[in-house]
Amino acid sequence: MASNISPQEQLKAQTWLIRNFPQLTYDSKFCVTSPVTAVYNCIAWAMGLNDRWVDPAIYIPGHWWPPIPERDLNPDSLVKAFEYMGFIQCPNGNAEPDFDKVALYKKGANWTHAARILMDNEYHSKMGEAWNIHHSSGNIFEDSVYGKIYTYMKRPIKYRYCFDDFLKEEGEIEVKW
Repeated sequence: MASNISPQEQLKAQTWLIRNFPQLTYDSKFCVTSPVTAVYNCIAWAMGLNDRWVDPAIYIPGHWWPPIPERDLNPDSLVKAFEYMGFIQCPNGNAEPDFDKVALYKKGANWTHAARILMDNEYHSKMGEAWNIHHSSGNIFEDSVYGKIYTYMKRPIKYRYCFDDFLKEEGEIEVKW
């Protein structure tokens, strides 16, 4: 997968990520795919957003949470947030033509991370305020701060663009995939 960052930044990123997520050491598909940005997080990225941080606890400019009653770190709240964006739960993470698919992670009683599932059944994650990465499986974060996948969700690709128009009309967000 191509990257638009320098070889020096790639090495710095890989070193930091492998130190914090040791299983990436053994992932032949692991690569850093973007420079550092704190504009958006993994939840936004998995939803298809790259213009804001999606977080239920933060009320500051540049941060957003869907207008739903659930506003906490309970894993069900994250499912509701993705449902607001047109996703539904599904039984597995196998890629399906014409669907965006995501994996949602939790550790203990809190949700922690979300990743896109690509058509080749590989994953694309945004790592907090840092880089985007490509990795070969969803279980690469087990035994880390991200924990384990607790559910998979999917959305028809055609709805990706419907939400773009809806949210632009609402003045809420700009959707990118």
